[in-house]
Amino acid sequence: MGTKLIATDLNGTLLHNDQSFNQILFKETLQALDQRGIQLVLSSGNQFAHLKQLFKDVMADNLAIVAENGASIYLKGKQVFDGSLTDEQVHQFVTVDRQQAVLANAYIILVGQNGSYTETGAPQVLLDAAAKFYDNLQQVDDLATVTDRIKKISVSTAPGQAAELVTALNAYFDGRLRAHDSGYGVVDVVGANVGKLPAVQWLARHFDVPADDIMAFGDGDNDLSLITYAGQGWAMANAPARIREAAPQTTSLDNEHDGVLRTIQAVLFADDLTR
Repeated sequence: MGTKLIATDLNGTLLHNDQSFNQILFKETLQALDQRGIQLVLSSGNQFAHLKQLFKDVMADNLAIVAENGASIYLKGKQVFDGSLTDEQVHQFVTVDRQQAVLANAYIILVGQNGSYTETGAPQVLLDAAAKFYDNLQQVDDLATVTDRIKKISVSTAPGQAAELVTALNAYFDGRLRAHDSGYGVVDVVGANVGKLPAVQWLARHFDVPADDIMAFGDGDNDLSLITYAGQGWAMANAPARIREAAPQTTSLDNEHDGVLRTIQAVLFADDLTR
């Protein structure tokens, strides 16, 4: 028994608030994990292209990437799981679901394999904010004309209304699709079998790792199921109180002070690393 797989959220968890991270400490930690046969999983709602660019200088064979809230899984740069929405699901959403009262005042971004797409006329403040997280963001007059392979659908709302919207959407979809609170006022809609926890469970089966041998880190509602599933689940020191109270453990350092990497060092190999 022992830790064989570590999964970490990115925004508010591994990453600093400016989207940077301690590359020296990251490389050092990743190398030490590799020597022990431990896989590190970066789990995010962001597109793979964005994550690939962000971590291009630290990629390694023992670094897996879960993108688009579990819709894509990559190992050694190759996609091994594709949970994209079907053409029928996307068509149903943009022609029927989009017209429902629950989405009447929301702004929609279709997140695809090759780009992201929102409706013409979206406020500039939304476009500016989205450009930081969505690659190749384009405005289209009609979402039904998008032909890209859609990984997830992002619904923008006020941060304080995200939990309520998730509940309303999941009641409306009734198992057909699944809404997740991704934080920062964004709700992600994905396939019913897609999510951060299912993605990590897929990887755990692939590497033959039981739940007890998984360590997980997160700061938000969409991380909680994974944190409580893992044998060692950690909420970040900067996570909301409800997340810290529900998590088995809480890091002593926040995301701005490399709480994930420092906790891994302290728990797994404090005697070997001195940085």
